[in-house]
Amino acid sequence: MNTLFRLTAIGALNLTLLAGCGGGGGSGSSPPSTPAPNPIPPPPSSAPLSERLTLITPQQVETNQSISLIAMVDSGAEITQSTWTQNAGPSVTFLAENSQVIGFDVAQAGDYSFTYQATDSEGATAEEQVSFTVQQGTSAPNAMVRLDHAVTESGKVSLRVDSSDPNNADFSVEWTQLSGPTLSASQLTAQGNFLFFDAPSVSQDQLIEFQARVTFSNGSQDSDSAFVLVKNTNINNGGFFPDAAGRVVTEDVYAYQPQGQYADTLVNCVYNNLIDSSCSFGTLPLIGAAGSATPSVDDIMQRVVVSHDWMAERFREYLTSSPVSEDIRQLLNAVTAVVISADVRPSFYWAATGAIYLDADNFWVTPEERDTLNDAPDFRSSFGNDLRFIMPWRYAQNGVNYLNRNSYSRVLRETRTQEDVQADITWLLFHELAHANDFFNPAIHQSLPSNTSPLAYANENPTLSDGLVLRFPLASNELDSLAQVSFAGETANATQRNYDAADIENFFRPDGAAIYYGFFTHREDFATIFERFMMAYRLGVDADVAVISTENNPTFQVQWGQRNRINEEQLRPRTEYVVRSIYAGFDVASALDAMPAPQDMVRGVSWFDNLMSTSPIPQNNNITEAIHSQRNLRLGPHDHRGRPSMPEVR
Repeated sequence: MNTLFRLTAIGALNLTLLAGCGGGGGSGSSPPSTPAPNPIPPPPSSAPLSERLTLITPQQVETNQSISLIAMVDSGAEITQSTWTQNAGPSVTFLAENSQVIGFDVAQAGDYSFTYQATDSEGATAEEQVSFTVQQGTSAPNAMVRLDHAVTESGKVSLRVDSSDPNNADFSVEWTQLSGPTLSASQLTAQGNFLFFDAPSVSQDQLIEFQARVTFSNGSQDSDSAFVLVKNTNINNGGFFPDAAGRVVTEDVYAYQPQGQYADTLVNCVYNNLIDSSCSFGTLPLIGAAGSATPSVDDIMQRVVVSHDWMAERFREYLTSSPVSEDIRQLLNAVTAVVISADVRPSFYWAATGAIYLDADNFWVTPEERDTLNDAPDFRSSFGNDLRFIMPWRYAQNGVNYLNRNSYSRVLRETRTQEDVQADITWLLFHELAHANDFFNPAIHQSLPSNTSPLAYANENPTLSDGLVLRFPLASNELDSLAQVSFAGETANATQRNYDAADIENFFRPDGAAIYYGFFTHREDFATIFERFMMAYRLGVDADVAVISTENNPTFQVQWGQRNRINEEQLRPRTEYVVRSIYAGFDVASALDAMPAPQDMVRGVSWFDNLMSTSPIPQNNNITEAIHSQRNLRLGPHDHRGRPSMPEVR
């Protein structure tokens, strides 16, 4: 796709000028110029919520357009609960019914009606209905911007423009701001067909409109626009997320099961912009505190926090149908909650809250679910760009790449298979839950004092990975320093910039890390080893790692690479330690003996062509019966932190 972009920001327009939400601009002509009316002052904050509520609906809608319904509060307390329901018209799919903005495609003509219910932070409620008519259109717009949505002030925003014609998918884009608080060009980032920016700070709800003008390779043009509602909210700049994690999180999250035992405390303890202390285990205990060796799916779902219902539904499907469901459910004993949200990227575990935070991009099945996600790239994506090597990794099975998320076309609106969804989730959960069990190993789940908290316990006790460092430390100081460049964003020095792929091979090959990421922290070293063992042992999935030069190497020819490295001689004792730390008494050595031996890749052959034959999926490999006999290891110095450290990310 062409990468030529120009960004333009123009003055804000009065909201009463909005004539439609999305839907394509036909031949690409500019929006009509309409004089702004005299501003109407907002009602006083003491007015009923129904008088302060503004609902914005589309006009002149035709079939095949993507539209939105928007609810704004003009002044006073913020809206904390939203619910949209459809009353009339052909059924539509909208997946953000708990947000102030819902976006969806309309495929059929007809008269549509919706009800919106709201509750603000002071407990006031309001209910309003909106209606509009959809006319039969002649054809689908050539360009479609997705997806109108709401965002917390200072939160990350992404918009995406797609071609509706797979045969006309090569285009350039010019993004223009049409209304709302003005964002300068320096605040906007265009990458491919995406636009990224951080939402501005606002004193009350504000609506921003962006237009994408698309020029196709055949010279034709089209345009479409989308709206982003920026929500005013309370942010504690010294709180866990804005301060220690460096992110403002969405306020549109909720306990998936509102009648669950901990529904009233979940969001307050694990995901909002006000948290500045760790909730005690008496308030929100680990799942494993209940004493069940394998918690039920229902037990786990009572600890799930989401930004959209579909995320929890996909998680439940996974827990119900995955061949490693028992493993995952037992490992989940070490967490207080599971957060799946559109704005989580990358996934992480955090001992400050005891929860895991999962990128919803791993869970989507339908294109409509994919539309609700924030596409902002992983903040680490540009780290290490001035180094002369890369060290990719992948999972493979039966000679093909095991992870196929990016092979699904956005243009064709493809649906993912359950097999690919499960593959995308499983490795991630093994990794994040290794972090959780590293901090809170199975032997202590039922004995944690109710008056202590995850953060207090983590600050006062060693972890299992501390023991890995003491017994089997990594040796390469060079890779240890380079990992801070590649994964923490430190600036590479001249020596590091001069290392070539052969140097990196010599550093990495004789050492004991499963992948380069293991040198970032000993926590990641521990988690990547566990993750790779479980993927191989339980599913027969092979893990590849390679060293590749970035100089004059357009086909990514491999300098050196290896499959199933966890069974390498220098890794075997480290793998045994990690797995036994979580699964006490399990015979890891015998399991490794039965697994494939390490296999070197072919030097000088492309990474993509170095997909070798794989081993069959193992049968009846069950190691989880031993989890609750785990002893409480205390093998390292205490890590005294007066504030939460950065999350353990993947």
